Amino acid sequence: MNERITSVTAYTTLDLVDGAAVGYDWTEEGSGVLNVTASDGDSDRVELQFELDGLDIDRLPNHADRVDLTPEQARTVAAALTRYADRVEEGEDD
Repeated sequence: MNERITSVTAYTTLDLVDGAAVGYDWTEEGSGVLNVTASDGDSDRVELQFELDGLDIDRLPNHADRVDLTPEQARTVAAALTRYADRVEEGEDD
């Protein structure tokens, strides 16, 4: 990734994922970084970070997106991810 905003280290959750930027009448696909973290110390939030490679995306400036989740929200997302991963592995439809 060129001019990365999200730090990628040995501790990054997923340092190469497929993703897309989607607009009203366009979609640009590319590779990216997905990371889950929490600040050291007094943080009460879990951060979900995502950044598409700027070399793959022409319509947007280099940027990263972040969602701040409470521990309860993070567990809800984790449960949904597990549920849908199980469905995909089993080959079921929504």
